[in-house]
Amino acid sequence: MKSFYEQYFEVIEIWNKKGKEGVMFKVADTAILELLAGHPSPMSGADLSLEVADVHKLWERFKDYDKVVFKLRENNWGDVSFCIADPEGFKITFFTKIQEPRQ
Repeated sequence: MKSFYEQYFEVIEIWNKKGKEGVMFKVADTAILELLAGHPSPMSGADLSLEVADVHKLWERFKDYDKVVFKLRENNWGDVSFCIADPEGFKITFFTKIQEPRQ
């Protein structure tokens, strides 16, 4: 999993202390994704949504990825988003709010 996320995000911290391993990735200016070794995966019944400053820019990194759940789209509730599934099937939606939701 670490190698997958390293392709798209900057590693900001890695640790291995007393058998506990983890890595943190900078997803956006205000979003950090943390992976912890030894936890069951994928989590069942849950997905993750992360608000990012520029979803269009992030989409450019993922547009050729083979596990896109849905492509970049404008949603009538007031954001632009896309969704991927990581190699273990965990779904992550990235979104940016837009000024005025469509009616």
